[in-house]
Amino acid sequence: MTQPTDLPRPFPLTASRSALLKDGEDHELRQLLYEVTALSARIEAMRAQFSKRLGISSPQYSILLYVAQNQGRDGLTLTAIAEALHVSGPHVTKESKALVEMGLLQKRPNPADGRSSLLQSTKKSDHAIAELAPILRAVNDSLFQSLSAERFTELVSSVHDTLLDADRTLARLPYFLDQ
Repeated sequence: MTQPTDLPRPFPLTASRSALLKDGEDHELRQLLYEVTALSARIEAMRAQFSKRLGISSPQYSILLYVAQNQGRDGLTLTAIAEALHVSGPHVTKESKALVEMGLLQKRPNPADGRSSLLQSTKKSDHAIAELAPILRAVNDSLFQSLSAERFTELVSSVHDTLLDADRTLARLPYFLDQ
């Protein structure tokens, strides 16, 4: 039978960079990771409700809103959408095909590059997004109510930089796992 010990077992450090440690401990880093994971789940739950309201999946919602917001006059290539959303090209191809079939996106050949296509929103999707916009405004205002303009700008920059770090780290994950 194992006897309980009076001393707690030390939890091994999960980071070694001094910027990630406070007083030689990684408690704040661990808490940040727990909270970012929880935040991501809550944002996904909200987005699932928005996509449900539009009758589409969450991945389709991301693609549709990105296209509608960033299409300009000519539309966007599938590659540009995939890069901006940090997803694969085949994923965007599959999900956008369903959006085209539902009449929420239109697809046409890219006159600048015959090998690619351009996606644009349709009147149907523009109308649906316009109806959803007041809800999105209220939700986003509530979600980020504790942030000043300065803190919001810092958050945008920090999340962007950390996402790029995450992409690089994910690509190197097999190396880390083999150590």
